[in-house]
This record gives sequence, C-alpha cells and structure tokens, in this order.
Amino acid sequence: MSDKYNEVLANLTADDQIYAFEEVTHSSGITYREFKNTPKTLANFFEFGLLFPEWDFIVFNEERYSYQDIHKKAAQTANALKNAGVKKGDRVAICMANNPEYIISFMAITSMGAVCVLLNSWWVPDEVTYGLENSGAIVLIADEKRLQGLEKFADLKKIIVRPSNDANDFNDFISSQPTSFNEPTLDTHDNATIFYTSGSTGFPKGVLSTHRNILSTLFSWALVTTLKREVEDVDDSQAPESISDTPKQQAAILHCVPLFHVTGSHSGFLMSIIAGRKMVMMSKWDPGAALQLIQDEKIGAITGVPTQTWDLLTHPDKDKYDLSSFKELSGGGAPRPPEHVKKLKDEFKDAEPSIGYGLTETNAAGTLNLGKDYLSHPGSCGRAIPPVTDVAIIDENWNFIQESKAVGEIVIKSPANMVGYWGNQEATDEVFNKDGWFKSGDLGYIDDGFVYIVDRVKDMVIRGGENISCIDVETAIYAHPSVQEAAVFGIPEERLGETLCVAICLKPSMELSEQELKDFLHNKLAAFKIPSLMQISYEELPRVASGKFSKTQLRDIFVSIEQNQSQ
Repeated sequence: MSDKYNEVLANLTADDQIYAFEEVTHSSGITYREFKNTPKTLANFFEFGLLFPEWDFIVFNEERYSYQDIHKKAAQTANALKNAGVKKGDRVAICMANNPEYIISFMAITSMGAVCVLLNSWWVPDEVTYGLENSGAIVLIADEKRLQGLEKFADLKKIIVRPSNDANDFNDFISSQPTSFNEPTLDTHDNATIFYTSGSTGFPKGVLSTHRNILSTLFSWALVTTLKREVEDVDDSQAPESISDTPKQQAAILHCVPLFHVTGSHSGFLMSIIAGRKMVMMSKWDPGAALQLIQDEKIGAITGVPTQTWDLLTHPDKDKYDLSSFKELSGGGAPRPPEHVKKLKDEFKDAEPSIGYGLTETNAAGTLNLGKDYLSHPGSCGRAIPPVTDVAIIDENWNFIQESKAVGEIVIKSPANMVGYWGNQEATDEVFNKDGWFKSGDLGYIDDGFVYIVDRVKDMVIRGGENISCIDVETAIYAHPSVQEAAVFGIPEERLGETLCVAICLKPSMELSEQELKDFLHNKLAAFKIPSLMQISYEELPRVASGKFSKTQLRDIFVSIEQNQSQ
C-alpha cells in the first residue's frame, strides 16, 4: 500500500474528521473499531438529503420526486403507521417491485423506530407467508401481485401500493398526515431491518441489523470514495468538499437491483443520500431501456450485479447512444469474470469498473476493488474496506491462517456485522466466534492484502446475484411422486455467473418430462429457483465414498454437455 494512500487515510480519519474512529468494547465483551463522529441513526442520516431539498431524488417512469418530496412523504407514512398502532420495535414488512413507495416506506419505518422487514418480491405466496410469520410483522405494505395468496392473514393490516382499481391504497393511508416527523427516541443499537437470505439448509433466515450496523457500511464506503479521489487525483467536479457540503453538480445512478437486496438498498438507495444523487429507478431490468435512460438522464453510475454491466457492454445498439456521462460500473452480489474487467474498461473508455464483496449478514461490508487496483487485480474482490472492517482466513477449527495464498474460509469482523438471525440463536452461534468474527461460508485466500474467492463452503448457487439454496430446491423436487433421487448444483455461466442444474433419477416405471417438472415447481418455488438445465433418467446419481451425491462429478458432466452443445 502506497505511502500516499496511508497518509491520506490518516488525514481523513483524524480525530476532528467525520471518518474518525475509536475502539469500543460492548457489553458482550467484544471490541470493535467504530466511527465516532457520524450520524448514529438512520433518521439522522436521512437529513443529509435536506441539504439539497429541491434536487431530484427519485425518477420512476414519468414521475419525479425531490429530496424534500420524499422526506415529507416518509414523515406522513411514519405518522400514519403510528396512528395505526405501530410502536418502536414492531415489524413492518415491505413486499413489492421497486418503486418510490418502497423508498418512502423504508425511510418511514426505520425513522420511527420500527423494524423494516424486506421480503423477497420474487417469492411465491408460501414463501411470503413464511417471511411474515417468521418476522411477526403486524403491517404489510405491498403491491397487488404480492398480496395474492395471503388471504389467511385476516388480522394483518395490509396497505396496497398502486392498485389497479379504486381500492384504498398507500396514498389514502398517508394523505391526511403531517409532513414532519414526530421524533422518536432512537439509539444507534436499536433494531432497524430484517433482510432474508437463503442459507444452505432449510428456510431463509432473517438477518437482523441495527442502525449502527447499516451506517457502518455506508460511511466505510463513503470513506473509500473520498480516499480514492484523493489518492488518484480524480476529477471531483461532482463531489462535495466534505460529506456535509452540497455537491457542485448532481450525480445520477441507474438503480436496477431489487431493494430487498443490500446491494440495492445500501449501495444504490442509501448511498445516494450522502451524495445528493438522483436515483433513476427501473422496476424490471431491460438493457435497451437502460441505455436510453443513461443517455436521457445523464446517468453517471450503475450499481447492480455484474451481469447487468455485461448486458450493456454486449447490447447490439450500445453505440447508438450517447454514454459519455457513464463513469462508474459497480458490481456486487456475485463475482465478475476477470476477463470482463478489461473489456468493460476498453469499451466504456471514460468509465471505471469496480466490484464489492460482502454478505447480507455484513450489510454488504467486506472488501472493495476499484480504480487501478481492479485493473491490476481483476480476479480479486479487493481489500478490506478501511477503517473499521477486517477480513481474515481461518481453517475448519477457527484457527487463523497467516500464510499468504493459503486457502481457508473467509471471515469478517466489522461493526456492520448483523446482530444475528432473527429468532434463531443456534444459527447465529454457528457463524460467530466469541470475538465477533463472522464466517462467510466462502473459501478464499489473501495475497498482499487482496482477497480472492475460490469456492463456497455452503451448498449454494449464486445466479445473477440471487442466493439459491440447493437443499431448498431439492426438497421441492422430491415432493414429486416420480422422483427417486435429485441433486441440485450450479455450473459456470458467463452472463449470470452460474446456471442452476438438476440431475434426477426416476422411480422405476415412473415418467416425468422437464416441462412437467417445471409446471409442478411453479407454485412451490420462485421462478429463479427452478433449474434451467435438467437431466432426467433412470440411472442412479454418482456418489462419493460417504454416500453423498458427487456434485463435483455431476458439474463436470453438465459442463461437458454444455460445451458439446455449443460447438
């Protein structure tokens, strides 16, 4: 690490700066490095947006809302929820496609001291039902599509967003309320959010985080942006002199990741507030429409899964648009193939690709790789984010591995780490040690400070940024009466990162086609969890000595089939 980097970092984290940090020992006995001068609650954080009240905050189709507009609507929503009986600590769920009401609801719920439960809007009704029951939500804010199949929740208050008829809706719910917040008594350690993440076994787990956890990530990222600008002498015409100053001109981001993901919530939405950035929201990914928006709205950045920047790069109409404003090609939620990095830089000559690594459980904090570092280390997910996050490698017995390039499980320690899994202390204890280190479930190594991911400990597939539990999918497939054996796994795929596959052995004399299986799974699994590559036969699946299915061998077979078909 260069002397200039260390010098700038020391200046930015000096005691009188917003990024100053200190060691804090909690009642658990665990000591963390934590920011000491940053806002302590999300309610305080949202006030950054009022530094530029008339600037565009959200653009959604033909709708435009300023920072002041959204802040007032969030206050109205908080007051309406309070009048409906929601108290501090109560859970309020959101389940809908990306739209302005999602942002408004998130700000309202967390500002009033309730806990925002972000349900996966791609779930089928049975999965949404699980999330509502697991979280104990007393209110659900949802669009029409996500309210279907939830009739059993007679006592759950449902607020419908953008109805197609004259039903009472979100706007009716908030319209008569005051446009200023009744300031609650909030503490930085109060619970703020529950995101759901697919684990390697059983049902999704609710990741519980506090205001402190989320803010630790946001200001870590803000520091890295400032640090990069200072070290690399980047043009700062769009940047504020300090985090509390108004930017010299407004930046814009294309927001195309679901808000129930920390990438969409934290990287796209919450980081926009610090920068006074315009969010141009897409409810559904369409690379052609994205190129049009980049030109029309002078988009400077995109934060999404790496698949999306690749879609833009390879779109046949790319050169028909003025993309001169496009500068930041951020990615998260899945790895980006190293060969894509140089291609992105070559094709978008004024832009800069970057990648981040983190988990829902760490509020996306972990590593960042950007600027010149990413071009010289394209296979790495970057270095630990300064100044409050540490990344290390352990063996299976929690012994820390100091040897460079030695492969082990990646662990992360940060004040951004979750409190734990909601209502599941056993699962929480499995991933934390007594010193606050979190086990990621990913295998990797560290070389000269750069982290490289090589495999996963967990039986998971990541497809287009979505975590898919293989066991979850296998359980649904085994419910079909014709299935004797089923093994679900992933194989590499250039665009989405991995393709979800299944190998099935049928019971004797039973029959099952691929389409019949897909139809059977339609109401049992979200669409992205249904395997796209299937092999159905009467042959027993290969096994290892322990008797488990040999998914390594099955992957090799499916990769070979794909290669032969593409030739």
